[in-house]
Amino acid sequence: MSRRQRLHVPGGTYYVVQRGSTTRPIFSQHTDYQLFERLLATALRRTGARLHAYCWTPDAIHIALQIDSVSVGRFMQGITSRYARSIHERAAESGHFFRQRYKAILIDPDAYLLKLVRYIHHLPVSEGLGGDPTAYPFTSHGAYLGKVEIPWLTTRTAMKLLSGCDQNSEYAEFMAVAPVHEECTLFEHGSRHDARIVASPEFLENLPRHLRVYRSKLTLDQIIQTVTCRLGVDREHVLSNSRQREVTLARALIAWYATERRVATLSEVARYLRRDPSTLSVAVSRYRLCRPELFKLTALHDVVPLARIQLEVSEPQWEVEVEVELEEEEESEGELYSNASHAPATAARVGAGARR
Repeated sequence: MSRRQRLHVPGGTYYVVQRGSTTRPIFSQHTDYQLFERLLATALRRTGARLHAYCWTPDAIHIALQIDSVSVGRFMQGITSRYARSIHERAAESGHFFRQRYKAILIDPDAYLLKLVRYIHHLPVSEGLGGDPTAYPFTSHGAYLGKVEIPWLTTRTAMKLLSGCDQNSEYAEFMAVAPVHEECTLFEHGSRHDARIVASPEFLENLPRHLRVYRSKLTLDQIIQTVTCRLGVDREHVLSNSRQREVTLARALIAWYATERRVATLSEVARYLRRDPSTLSVAVSRYRLCRPELFKLTALHDVVPLARIQLEVSEPQWEVEVEVELEEEEESEGELYSNASHAPATAARVGAGARR
């Protein structure tokens, strides 16, 4: 069975986990952490990505990562391949260093980033590596408390989600409560509809269209019936050559709903309505600007509810096309992170300073 397509959303925030092999830990000595952080800092600088939180356990890498245009796969491949090569050279070994490919879950930052930060910082406690998050040194928890400054870490995004004036104190209070079981399950396994995403309905609706695929039991006839009743337009007029404004609006709305809910392609709708596909496309673009309240998936309440959501990759119709990175393309990345060993040491952490 083929592996599911990665979700690549430029500017998206991900919870990324890379686990080591069953035969040896990822980090076996203190210099290993320093080496990995140098590689990470180089990757962040060269790709424009942001790191919101991290936790290095002996056998796993956990990060909250916001990417720019470079995909998560290319980002991770550049770091892990160079790190594994350095460790193998030092130990005169070969073979697979990491157990399997990384796991990446796209999250809604407004709803889940702060919860994800708490989950990551509590991992040492849940795995028996420390009595509380402060006792474990290899996380970004200290930077959020204002005790250390890490140049390549971005804390301000999550901190802005706190409402108090003294954000460090409010963060400490927030961290005093461990993540509930439902949160842990969500970040460990993803949502029950799709393991690759944890998000609110509003976030899903604002994703690029070709990343939103809906499985629906609707038929094109049902959509036509609902739209014509809602707009008070006769069905026969919609199927005629009429160019009245209400009729062209109805055709545009039918085309948009049918393609958004994957009931039919634009060409199939055009054939059914006896119109040219380009004419429908222009009408959709025009009426989405002047009647935006109608072009929402929840606007027609009497349409049969959507079935469960799945995220796949398909051809976009109305939205600006966003590049989809394939797993095979991720393997081609190497030069992005060359000369990482020359990056400035990032393990040096000074006393409390301004947050990034």
